[in-house]
Amino acid sequence: MRFRLAWRRRGKKAGESGQSLVELSLILPVFLLLLAGLVEVGDSLNSYLTVIDASRDAARLGSRGQATDTDIRNLVGKDMERLRDPFTPAAGVTVNRTPMPGDTTVKVTVCYDHALIFPVPGFLPDPIHMCSSTTMRAITY
Repeated sequence: MRFRLAWRRRGKKAGESGQSLVELSLILPVFLLLLAGLVEVGDSLNSYLTVIDASRDAARLGSRGQATDTDIRNLVGKDMERLRDPFTPAAGVTVNRTPMPGDTTVKVTVCYDHALIFPVPGFLPDPIHMCSSTTMRAITY
Protein backbone atom coordinates (compact mmCIF):
# COMPACT_ATOMS: atom_id res chain seq x y z
CA MET A 1 0.00 0.00 0.00
CA ARG A 2 2.79 2.36 0.87
CA PHE A 3 4.53 1.67 -2.45
CA ARG A 4 1.41 2.62 -4.46
CA LEU A 5 1.06 5.96 -2.73
CA ALA A 6 4.71 6.78 -3.32
CA TRP A 7 4.37 5.91 -7.02
CA ARG A 8 1.34 8.17 -7.43
CA ARG A 9 3.16 11.08 -5.88
CA ARG A 10 6.10 10.64 -8.26
CA GLY A 11 3.82 10.51 -11.35
CA LYS A 12 3.06 14.21 -11.56
CA LYS A 13 5.72 16.77 -11.01
CA ALA A 14 5.15 20.49 -10.96
CA GLY A 15 5.20 22.04 -14.47
CA GLU A 16 4.75 18.78 -16.41
CA SER A 17 0.97 18.81 -16.79
CA GLY A 18 1.02 20.05 -20.45
CA GLN A 19 4.13 18.24 -21.66
CA SER A 20 2.31 15.56 -23.62
CA LEU A 21 0.11 18.15 -25.32
CA VAL A 22 3.18 20.11 -26.45
CA GLU A 23 4.85 16.94 -27.76
CA LEU A 24 1.69 16.00 -29.65
CA SER A 25 1.46 19.43 -31.22
CA LEU A 26 5.08 19.15 -32.40
CA ILE A 27 4.80 15.63 -33.84
CA LEU A 28 1.25 15.69 -35.27
CA PRO A 29 2.04 17.82 -38.39
CA VAL A 30 4.92 15.48 -39.28
CA PHE A 31 2.69 12.41 -38.93
CA LEU A 32 -0.08 14.01 -40.99
CA LEU A 33 2.41 14.95 -43.71
CA LEU A 34 3.72 11.38 -43.82
CA LEU A 35 0.19 9.98 -43.94
CA ALA A 36 -0.82 12.35 -46.77
CA GLY A 37 2.33 11.41 -48.72
CA LEU A 38 1.60 7.72 -48.24
CA VAL A 39 -1.97 8.12 -49.52
CA GLU A 40 -0.78 10.19 -52.50
CA VAL A 41 1.93 7.71 -53.49
CA GLY A 42 -0.50 4.80 -53.20
CA ASP A 43 -3.13 6.49 -55.33
CA SER A 44 -0.58 7.55 -57.96
CA LEU A 45 0.89 4.06 -58.11
CA ASN A 46 -2.59 2.59 -58.55
CA SER A 47 -3.25 4.97 -61.45
CA TYR A 48 0.07 4.22 -63.13
CA LEU A 49 -0.36 0.45 -62.82
CA THR A 50 -3.88 0.77 -64.25
CA VAL A 51 -2.53 2.72 -67.25
CA ILE A 52 0.13 0.04 -67.86
CA ASP A 53 -2.39 -2.77 -67.51
CA ALA A 54 -4.88 -1.11 -69.86
CA SER A 55 -2.16 -0.58 -72.47
CA ARG A 56 -1.09 -4.22 -72.32
CA ASP A 57 -4.64 -5.56 -72.45
CA ALA A 58 -5.48 -3.36 -75.43
CA ALA A 59 -2.32 -4.38 -77.31
CA ARG A 60 -3.05 -8.03 -76.58
CA LEU A 61 -6.57 -7.61 -77.95
CA GLY A 62 -5.24 -5.80 -81.03
CA SER A 63 -2.62 -8.47 -81.63
CA ARG A 64 -5.32 -11.05 -82.23
CA GLY A 65 -5.99 -9.30 -85.52
CA GLN A 66 -9.77 -9.17 -85.36
CA ALA A 67 -10.38 -6.13 -83.11
CA THR A 68 -11.05 -2.70 -84.54
CA ASP A 69 -9.60 0.51 -83.10
CA THR A 70 -12.99 1.23 -81.52
CA ASP A 71 -12.95 -2.16 -79.77
CA ILE A 72 -9.48 -1.41 -78.41
CA ARG A 73 -10.53 2.04 -77.16
CA ASN A 74 -13.65 0.57 -75.51
CA LEU A 75 -11.50 -2.00 -73.69
CA VAL A 76 -9.17 0.72 -72.41
CA GLY A 77 -12.17 2.80 -71.30
CA LYS A 78 -13.54 -0.18 -69.41
CA ASP A 79 -10.18 -0.81 -67.69
CA MET A 80 -9.80 2.85 -66.73
CA GLU A 81 -13.26 3.13 -65.13
CA ARG A 82 -11.89 2.19 -61.72
CA LEU A 83 -9.83 5.38 -61.45
CA ARG A 84 -11.02 8.51 -59.61
CA ASP A 85 -10.73 10.97 -62.48
CA PRO A 86 -12.75 10.66 -65.70
CA PHE A 87 -11.00 9.24 -68.74
CA THR A 88 -12.00 9.74 -72.38
CA PRO A 89 -10.71 6.92 -74.60
CA ALA A 90 -11.00 9.04 -77.76
CA ALA A 91 -8.42 11.52 -76.45
CA GLY A 92 -6.22 9.27 -74.34
CA VAL A 93 -5.71 6.21 -76.56
CA THR A 94 -3.63 6.00 -79.73
CA VAL A 95 -3.61 2.84 -81.85
CA ASN A 96 -0.96 2.39 -84.57
CA ARG A 97 -0.85 -0.62 -86.84
CA THR A 98 2.49 -0.93 -88.64
CA PRO A 99 2.80 -3.42 -91.49
CA MET A 100 6.13 -5.19 -91.62
CA PRO A 101 7.39 -7.76 -94.14
CA GLY A 102 5.39 -10.86 -93.36
CA ASP A 103 3.89 -9.40 -90.19
CA THR A 104 2.01 -6.50 -88.60
CA THR A 105 2.57 -4.86 -85.22
CA VAL A 106 0.02 -3.12 -83.03
CA LYS A 107 1.19 -0.28 -80.81
CA VAL A 108 -1.25 1.04 -78.20
CA THR A 109 -0.43 4.19 -76.25
CA VAL A 110 -2.57 5.15 -73.25
CA CYS A 111 -2.13 8.58 -71.61
CA TYR A 112 -3.90 9.73 -68.44
CA ASP A 113 -3.82 12.92 -66.36
CA HIS A 114 -3.78 11.94 -62.68
CA ALA A 115 -5.00 14.73 -60.38
CA LEU A 116 -3.39 14.79 -56.96
CA ILE A 117 -5.50 14.35 -53.83
CA PHE A 118 -3.32 16.75 -51.81
CA PRO A 119 -1.75 19.15 -54.30
CA VAL A 120 1.31 21.06 -53.07
CA PRO A 121 2.05 24.05 -55.32
CA GLY A 122 5.62 24.11 -56.55
CA PHE A 123 6.41 20.58 -55.38
CA LEU A 124 4.69 18.29 -57.91
CA PRO A 125 2.87 19.14 -61.12
CA ASP A 126 -0.87 18.82 -60.87
CA PRO A 127 -2.08 16.82 -62.80
CA ILE A 128 0.66 14.25 -63.34
CA HIS A 129 0.74 13.07 -66.96
CA MET A 130 1.12 9.27 -67.14
CA CYS A 131 1.66 7.40 -70.41
CA SER A 132 2.33 3.79 -71.31
CA SER A 133 2.75 2.22 -74.72
CA THR A 134 2.84 -1.45 -75.62
CA THR A 135 3.78 -2.96 -78.97
CA MET A 136 2.82 -6.53 -79.91
CA ARG A 137 3.08 -8.51 -83.07
CA ALA A 138 -0.26 -9.30 -84.69
CA ILE A 139 -1.11 -12.95 -84.98
CA THR A 140 -2.50 -13.97 -88.34
CA TYR A 141 -4.56 -17.14 -88.63
